[in-house]
Order: sequence, then C-alpha cells, then structure tokens
Amino acid sequence: MVTALLTLAEATGADWVACARTDAERRLAERAGQGLKVRLTSGTGRLHYATPTREQYDMYYGVIANPVLWFIQHYLWDLGNEPVIDDRVHQAWTDGYVQVNLQMAEKVIELANAATEPALVLVHDYQLYLVPRLVREAVPNALIQHFIHVPWPTPQYWKVLPKHMRDPILEGVLGCDVIGFQSSLDVRNFLLTCEENLGLQVDEHERAVVSGGRIVYARHYPISVDVGSTTRLASSRGVKRQEEDIATWRPPYLIARIDRTDPSKNIVRGFIAYETLLGSERNILEVVRSDLIEIRDKYGDDRRTQIIEAVGKVSYEDLNAEEINAVTISHNGYIKRLPLSTYRSQHRGGKGISGGGAREDDFIEHFFVASTHAYLLCFTNRGQVYWLRVYDIPE
Repeated sequence: MVTALLTLAEATGADWVACARTDAERRLAERAGQGLKVRLTSGTGRLHYATPTREQYDMYYGVIANPVLWFIQHYLWDLGNEPVIDDRVHQAWTDGYVQVNLQMAEKVIELANAATEPALVLVHDYQLYLVPRLVREAVPNALIQHFIHVPWPTPQYWKVLPKHMRDPILEGVLGCDVIGFQSSLDVRNFLLTCEENLGLQVDEHERAVVSGGRIVYARHYPISVDVGSTTRLASSRGVKRQEEDIATWRPPYLIARIDRTDPSKNIVRGFIAYETLLGSERNILEVVRSDLIEIRDKYGDDRRTQIIEAVGKVSYEDLNAEEINAVTISHNGYIKRLPLSTYRSQHRGGKGISGGGAREDDFIEHFFVASTHAYLLCFTNRGQVYWLRVYDIPE
C-alpha cells in the first residue's frame, strides 16, 4: 500500500491520515495539532492522526478487522463451527470498529473542508469500510476511491456476519465513486454481493452499481511490489548479514519462508502445505515439472543444433582435434604436451624456450614436435615397448 501511495502523495502534496496504535503515537498526535511533517522518498508530507483509546483500537483491530473480516475475506472460517458472533464481537463492532472508522472519517472531513479545491480522498483496505459513506455525507462533492487489497468473497460467505454488520460494510464502501480491487474476480463478487445482499441494480458490463441515486464503479487495479526497491533491499548489508547468520546454522536442505508471523495470515496453512509437498515424491516431481514448463515457455527458443542419425562409429580419436603439439620430457622423467603456439623463438639475450615450465631442480632433456593423433613409442630398459597416442599425454 505504501508503495502505491508514496509517489502519488509526493506529486500531489497529499495529507496522510493514520490511526494511532500505541500510547507513544497518541502522545505524538497530541503535541502536533496541525499534523506532523514526515519525510517521504524525495520530499516531505503531513501526517494526521485519529486517536482512539487503547480499548477502542484493540476492539477495532484485534476483534473485528483481524481476525473476523480477514478470515471472512480469505475463506478461513470453519463455517460449521465458526465464527461465533457473541456479545464480545457485537460490542467490538459498536464500540471499536464503528468508532474508529468515525474518528478517521472526522479527521478526513476536517482536512477536506479546509482544502481550497474539491477533495480527492483515497481510502485503503478492510479496516476502513465505513469511512467513504461518512465522508460522502459530510462532503458531497468529494471524489472518493477505496482500494481493497484483500479478496472480496461471495455474497453467501458475507452472510456469516449479522445483517447489521454486513450491510453497513457494503453501504460504507458504496459511498465511493470508484472501488478498486486486486482482480476481476473480486469485482464480480462485489457486484454480486450488491445485487444479492442489498438488492441493488447492477450493470455487469459496465461494472457499476446504482446506490443512493449515484453510479459507483468497480474496477480491478493489481498493485505490485516496487521491484527496484526490493532488489536494492535484497543487496543491502542488513540482508547480507541475515544470510551470513543463517549460513552458520542451516541444515543441508532448507526451505525459507518470509512472511508475517501472524497465525491468521495463512502461515499455519502454509507449513501444512510444505509438509504435504515434502511427504510425497510425486508432488515434488510435479512442482519441478511445472517449474520447468514455465521456464521453457518463458525463455525457450528454437533449437540451434541439429540432431541426426549417426553414421558409423565415433571413436575417442574423433573427439580430439588434430593439431601440432610440442612434447617435452624432463631430466627427472616428467612428460607433457603443449600447443606449438605456446612456444616462441629465442631472441638475443633470451633465457630459453618459453613454455617449458620445468621445476628449478629439473630441466627439459627431450623435445620433439608431433600431431596429437600420432603414436608415441616408449622403450623401456628391459626391452619392452609401449605405445601412446599424443593426445593422451597430459597438458
């Protein structure tokens, strides 16, 4: 989300409204009544805080936004048993989620009313579903967009929530002019939810819904990571230190998963998936096959060599190019060969043939030139003879 907004915030001089989560942030907000000046990528901006109490924030985020809404929007509930919408959840909705959204909206409304031009309001994610409608009611001429970073489930799945919770969520985001999603499937599910759960008129072709006499558009705008920043981070000293630390204790085979250590963020399910993968050789081979097909389709090109039926037999001699070599035998009995081009003529004042490479206590005693395909006959002092191909002599 920060990646998506930083450039826009710098280009437009936008104000940023956030929710104070800790006592330190609440104290900071109290001292900066007109907002804090904060550094951005290449400039500065102003940060304004809504300041709910610690209890309000805990109910807002720790009970409703995460896990209730997160679990719904990722299909994580065991619907036969959960969620249990008890008095605690009802109170957290009324005194936590609704109140924090109201405080965030009030801060946005304050800034919008102080602006000299019609306000452009960008709201983000599932924590702030009620904000767009509240802002719309107070600032009718504002241009409001809400981007939802998580999946939007089917209409039936939303019905695990009581009507007095699910309807305000949908009505809240319908206070926008445009609602953004990560995928076209999310757009489709959203339109179906508007039609089935609120009975609104929907145009699937235009990807729009009529609400309160207004047309609200639903679009998908996939947000990627900042590739350049991620690449630079991967090459940073901090990452290198982490790699070095892992290298001190890692086993021969290691699967590293980089993720938030929040059990509700699918981390448990991820470990179960790894266990299933590693427990089956068939699964592993299927993953390897899938990866290879992906690499082939992405990087493959036409074969540059021709495979033909072999004619006759291929010998070891055929695999060695024929060239002229110099063969040397030292006084201590060491033999080697080198391409003739390694040697050069001795000039006046020279120190001998370059390329001999004998040890200090040894010297070249025999030197002759031969083709790599020639036979070398070796006679012993016991009257025996052995043959050797020149290409078999070590270089």
